[in-house]
Amino acid sequence: MRKFKAIMIGATGATGSQLLRQLLNNPNCSHVVSIGRKPAMGNDKNKKLNDIVLKSLFDLSSTADYWIGNDVFFNCIGTTRKEAGSAKAFIDIEFGISNEAAKLASNAQIPHACLISAKGVDHTIWAPIWIHPLLYMKTMGQKEQTILSNNNFNYISIFKPGMLSRLRGKSSTIENFLQSKALKLRVDILSSAMMKSAEYIKNREPVKHSLILEGNKKIISYLD
Repeated sequence: MRKFKAIMIGATGATGSQLLRQLLNNPNCSHVVSIGRKPAMGNDKNKKLNDIVLKSLFDLSSTADYWIGNDVFFNCIGTTRKEAGSAKAFIDIEFGISNEAAKLASNAQIPHACLISAKGVDHTIWAPIWIHPLLYMKTMGQKEQTILSNNNFNYISIFKPGMLSRLRGKSSTIENFLQSKALKLRVDILSSAMMKSAEYIKNREPVKHSLILEGNKKIISYLD
């Protein structure tokens, strides 16, 4: 299997942190660039990791040189309206930063873009900013378009899970039930699917390819 190099945003999030750990432990991944506002591994270090820390991810354009020479771009960035502070800030992060990152990846001729979205999103729906469920669905749909329509990638992977289960100690009985029925998807399983897509595509012939998996069951089945 051919080795690959990866660059990612969102490495400190629930799924991104799992993906980073898997990339660093995967012998088929030779190098990882993480770009974020905080050190991706805290005080820990890893010889495979180039950890780029910015004061703001709105300064992504300053990192253009780090995107060159990578095989896959992972977009694991994610926030909520509450965390962002406003509807505008939510859009600026989910769509704005994602769009800038996709442009940098495209300009660096990274062949494969891989992105976390959500089940049921649609960039065409009517969504006033005061109705957050609709705003969320529209913004996440626009996020998908940053790699589907707005930039030139040979390979595209989009993972659209339903509810996610973060790894926070021992799971409750309800949590275990939801996971057993695929009503909730563990973030380490989601990151494993993303990893598989990178390995699979790196070993394909250079032909345009899109992988879009919607729903927890389809993502789980992809790993079988």
